[in-house]
Amino acid sequence: MENNNFTGNSNQMIDFLGNRWNFDCLGCAIVKGEVQIPGGIIYEGKHAILGADPEIPIPGFLIINVKRHIYSFSQLNKEERNEIGNLITYAEKALKELKIVDEVTLVQEERSKHLHIWIFPNYDWMAEKFGKGISYLREIAEYAKNNHNEENSRKVLEVIENIKEYLKKHNITE
Repeated sequence: MENNNFTGNSNQMIDFLGNRWNFDCLGCAIVKGEVQIPGGIIYEGKHAILGADPEIPIPGFLIINVKRHIYSFSQLNKEERNEIGNLITYAEKALKELKIVDEVTLVQEERSKHLHIWIFPNYDWMAEKFGKGISYLREIAEYAKNNHNEENSRKVLEVIENIKEYLKKHNITE
């Protein structure tokens, strides 16, 4: 991979549309609008935003990015936890009710500079090619980046729009 930014420790990135971005902290740069994620922000709340992963072109691979510059879920206050919990719930429901995937994997690791949560879609091809479980996520992500094409970008952007429409119809704050 050209820019391995899985743990948020690089200061540059090339998104799956080919745009090159430089930043001090990717999470902060997204929050401030200094990095435009492909397909745009799917949902923005008071404490967090939801968007597609900018580097990994997998339809339905979503990232919840906390607006505050913290690195751990344990640092969230109650209001932030409530909003993020609701966002996880509705993002997962969108992926399942829109029949994008039947299962997801949630990931948050503290090695990143900025708290973000992966909502990783589990497709049949992933299990067939790599097996099941969290240990295969990096291999799947690398495969998706290395085998990316224009049709895949189109599908990712289409899923983003479908999830945006789904979330507009639901009150995430409740």
